[in-house]
Parts: sequence; structure tokens; C-alpha cells
Amino acid sequence: MDSSSPANFYDFLDRMKHPASVDLVRSIKSFIVSFSFHAADAERDGKKLQDFLLTMEAAIKDHPLWYGATEEEIDSAIEGLEKYLMTKLFSRTFASSLADVKRDKEISEKICLLQNFVRPEHLDISREIQNETSWLLAEKELQKINAFKAPHRRPAGADDFLPVLIYVTIKARRCSLPAKDVTDITHCHLAFEFGP
Repeated sequence: MDSSSPANFYDFLDRMKHPASVDLVRSIKSFIVSFSFHAADAERDGKKLQDFLLTMEAAIKDHPLWYGATEEEIDSAIEGLEKYLMTKLFSRTFASSLADVKRDKEISEKICLLQNFVRPEHLDISREIQNETSWLLAEKELQKINAFKAPHRRPAGADDFLPVLIYVTIKARRCSLPAKDVTDITHCHLAFEFGP
């Protein structure tokens, strides 16, 4: 394969169709099937997924199909693998427990209450970074978030990022913030909790 072109999700899938990838494909399929042997447990399942991705990263780096690949191409392959796995495991990994569903509902109700009340100054968002046009675009993107099944790499927040994220999330009029969204936020080391 030509490693000079940037690898992406489709490149990952194409490489997985190559006969030389049979060992990787077998590992991936076995991993997916292994989830059916246990009851859903977000913490355990998340650790299991992260451990598998680390193992597969090493396997991909050493695999002939990625010979001469750049670090960026390896990262793209791992991201492609993560997207693939999450499309297969999505229904099991997000809001899979009654507690998650209940928490989603409670958070959604609180967000709906805040939509007509919260203003940028309530979150100490400085005037220099207030941009209603950008926020409207961000709101539209947040409204699409449920279509994504895999966490995406999001920037770890600067001090100004979290209040803007909260404000735009509230203003997006999403009356549902599933547990997967909270997990996605956690991936970028931003955690916030809505009180009772």
C-alpha cells in the first residue's frame, strides 16, 4: 500500500479486506464477539476497549500492511478501528443500563430548563470570545451528535472552552444528552456534573 497518502477510515477498511490482514480481522471479530459473554458494564467495557486498542496499535505498527507508515497513518488506522468497533458495539456501550437511561432523562430535563435562562455572562464567557454566529453553527453541529457512534478526538479545553461548550450545548435545544455524550466529553478531560 502507498503510505504517502493520508490513511483514513476507508483506507483502514480497505486494508482490512486485504488477504494479509486475516490475523487482524480475526482478532477484531473475536474482540467484538467477546462482548456477548458478559453483561454490559460501562467501566469494564471501556477499559477492555482501551486495552484492545493499545494491543492493536502495536499489532498494526508491526504489520506488513502498515510497513513504512507514518505515526499519523498509524493514528488514523487506530481511529478507523475505533470507529469500526463502536459501530458494532454502539448499542451495548452507550446508555445500556437503566441507570444511564434515567441519568440521561434527568440531564435532559435540566438542560431544557436552562435553555431560556442561561446567558454568556452567567458562565463568565468574556465578550472577546462571544460570537453568536459561530455559536449557532456549533449548536447545529451539537444537534447532529447523536449520529456519531465513535468518540472523536476533541481538543482538551483551554479555560474558556468549557463554559462555551456548556452554553452552546444548552442553547442547541437538545432536550437529550445521552450518556455517550458525557463519555465523549470525558474523553477530552472535561467533566461536569449537574446537581440534583
